[in-house]
Amino acid sequence: MIFYNPKKAILKEANLTAKPTTFGKNRLLNLLPSSQGNQFISHCEVVGLSLGEVIGNSGDLIRYVYFPTEGIISWEKQIAGSPSIVICLIGNEGMLNMRLVLGVDITPCRAVVQKAGFALRIASTDFIHQLQLLPELNLLVKRYTFVTYSQLLQTSACNLFHVLENRLAKLILSFQDRSHSAELHITQELFAQMLGVRRVGVTKAAGSLQRKNLISYSRGNVIVHNSKGLKAVSCLCYEADKEAYAQFLHLDVIKNDALLIALEGLL
Repeated sequence: MIFYNPKKAILKEANLTAKPTTFGKNRLLNLLPSSQGNQFISHCEVVGLSLGEVIGNSGDLIRYVYFPTEGIISWEKQIAGSPSIVICLIGNEGMLNMRLVLGVDITPCRAVVQKAGFALRIASTDFIHQLQLLPELNLLVKRYTFVTYSQLLQTSACNLFHVLENRLAKLILSFQDRSHSAELHITQELFAQMLGVRRVGVTKAAGSLQRKNLISYSRGNVIVHNSKGLKAVSCLCYEADKEAYAQFLHLDVIKNDALLIALEGLL
């Protein structure tokens, strides 16, 4: 893992300005007010994320919290005797190890880099301290935790009730949203892990999407030709996930809730 001096190099390496709305391009941190964003960012460092890098294993003590600015991290879970399955993806819309806000300092699954990039990283002890000092940050992380687990519940139902082709379309769109590119590198094995199916199932579903001229797929390289078409094919869970994020994670909600808590403390 590549890392940099958090005090001097961070502004240069991440192309940051004085406003937290451009701090590393992490959408979650962009929701913080300027004063709190500046305070929080001073405790972070920019780290490189290498493809295939294991950031943490199930049962590990959480040492750092990550806010991806570029790249994608996945949660993976393995049950004894079975191959691992990818539970969710984390891009610049979120963070890794948010469970610290719940008082839990052990990771329940493995975290693996699926797309190389960069992240803002803060030590877990510093993160917990900042949660105590910054009310908007505390609320933001709690809401993100709620949204994440709501999306996991949605995915569980999706895996049971929706056909593979629809789920594959949803997955490609989700990966595209986090990659910010129409050209993706996703191996057949990774698709199978994410969808919980065998590779032959991925081949058939991807072939169907190709015949509809929605994507091209060859040797782990996916090119999205028609995002609107993919949305039409994907199950409703894709829009449900986006709506949950938009509903619970926007600036006005965070500010209003923080103000209510502050007023309650005065009563």
